[in-house]
Amino acid sequence: MSSDVSATDKFGFGLETEFLLLDKLSYAPLFYQDLNFEQLLDLLDGIPVADFSSDGFNIKPLHRLASPYLVEGYYLTDKNMKPYTLLPKGVELRTPISDTIEQSVVDLKTLYARLQSAVSTIGYDTAIISHHPIESKFEAPPNYKRHDYWQWALTAMTTMGPDVNISVPSNLASKIDIEALHEKINYYMPALVALSLASPILDGELWRVRGAVGKSIRTYRRSLWAPLYYIHTEPALRFEFKGFEMATCLDDYKAFFLMCLPLLLDHSLEGRAPDATRIYDLGQIALSGVDLPVVRERAEIMLESAEKTARQYGFDRTALDAFWARLQSGRLPADELIDLFSETGSIPKTMSHLRNFTESHKASSVGDKAKAAMAANLVTRLCIK
Repeated sequence: MSSDVSATDKFGFGLETEFLLLDKLSYAPLFYQDLNFEQLLDLLDGIPVADFSSDGFNIKPLHRLASPYLVEGYYLTDKNMKPYTLLPKGVELRTPISDTIEQSVVDLKTLYARLQSAVSTIGYDTAIISHHPIESKFEAPPNYKRHDYWQWALTAMTTMGPDVNISVPSNLASKIDIEALHEKINYYMPALVALSLASPILDGELWRVRGAVGKSIRTYRRSLWAPLYYIHTEPALRFEFKGFEMATCLDDYKAFFLMCLPLLLDHSLEGRAPDATRIYDLGQIALSGVDLPVVRERAEIMLESAEKTARQYGFDRTALDAFWARLQSGRLPADELIDLFSETGSIPKTMSHLRNFTESHKASSVGDKAKAAMAANLVTRLCIK
């Protein structure tokens, strides 16, 4: 870490991730009609977590414990908007706030293994995916007074994603222009989201728009309603970034942290955009990924900034390599999933390949041309620093 960061005032990193539930034998994806809230809650509350801190965890409505595990879904409410039950869509897993990026990802891996083991006892398995592969339509009475919040809750019922939580030392937090942060994120973060796109399946088929296969139905649908970030002030200042898609590679979560840090700490990033531009950009990105020149330009700026920030504060930047490769080749996780589904021709068979995390990207999966381009880019960047 940088010498201006004291031992008692550190960075903090945490993840919130959502997982689809499958039938253990057939790998068929499950939805609220197949799941029971109370059964899932009892199961999750029984998973051993005494070796994990619960500091900072809130107790969600209808839950009993400040646990890493939550039943995720849609709350049904009374006329006063007080929840009385929950229609499950899957399971949320949240890691305690850690001092290092690496520990946060280790915690994700450990907690996920325990989750898989637990759901196996009642005939379920889990999948790492960003949009329900066979369910896209969900209707329910309003559970928020605000119409936009209700629409977001309806949309979120069929989507899964990670929330990337970062806190920074107070001496660095005091330098963040909170007022300008919103438009800064509007401008730069859609290009970062583009590098994570991974939901090209809708209603049991590849998602197509005017004959072309899109990269992310999740990003396309949520762009109208969902924010890209939240700022939390309790129990301490924390920034929650929400746009990325679920990744099967653990190194990707390290990269998510690295790519979000410069949004807070690199004050040379001068781009700004209103909400309408963010919504438009995300819609275009959902269809074409990083094919648009403006997206590629902003993604490169942000990866450069992530490299600089990692060096400045002593973070391991290795996880960024795969994202440089994606930018160079244009090939995203969505393309891997398109190939997998085209090869299997089956939703359950595709789900069976999405049940487990991998530690890091295999070199062979990058491709010779992308690897060569990435290496040339790295050499160029090292030479000009």
